[in-house]
Amino acid sequence: MSEAAHKVADALGSAIASRDAEAVRALYSPDIAVWHAMTNAEQSRDDNVGLLAGVFAITSELEYKDIRRHDIEGGIVQQHRLTGTFDDGSPLPDLHACLVIKITDGKITRIDEYFDSPAFAAVWERLAALQG
Repeated sequence: MSEAAHKVADALGSAIASRDAEAVRALYSPDIAVWHAMTNAEQSRDDNVGLLAGVFAITSELEYKDIRRHDIEGGIVQQHRLTGTFDDGSPLPDLHACLVIKITDGKITRIDEYFDSPAFAAVWERLAALQG
């Protein structure tokens, strides 16, 4: 599973860096569950891709840096630092995150995401403004 899981995780990182919501959707199983520690709630594929599309709309650059991965049964654990730039040129606050990614038949079936929500406050504010 290790090599295949790493390829899927690399593809997810590339889709995030490209800010391509449809590329993310293509990596997700139709019945994926994306759980966020900050809300203790799961999102469906459409809900998570919609959230990411909002983040992509307010940014001009995104990148996973300092990636560390650990193989687990059925997937990987990935720790990284998300960096980027807002669409107005100001820097995105660094976000240190941990993802537990489960993969079946080359598709992501579950993500459990952990990060410090207050560190991402500027993103939440801009997303709220985007939604009006």
